[in-house]
Amino acid sequence: MTTEDKFAIALGVFCVLLLAVGTLVAKVLSTAPPKVMRTMWPVAAALTGAMFAAFVYVARYNVKG
Repeated sequence: MTTEDKFAIALGVFCVLLLAVGTLVAKVLSTAPPKVMRTMWPVAAALTGAMFAAFVYVARYNVKG
């Protein structure tokens, strides 16, 4: 198995993990006031984007070609 294949599998696992965590956070915040939702939504989006960016950076650094 190549390094590229390992990162592809890891990205799939990462996406499933994000889906599970996002579902749990949504259930917890489903009864939160609108002000909390307006605050948490951009924070969650920024964290998700940063996590994907970090993953892609590490993958591109390690995969040659």
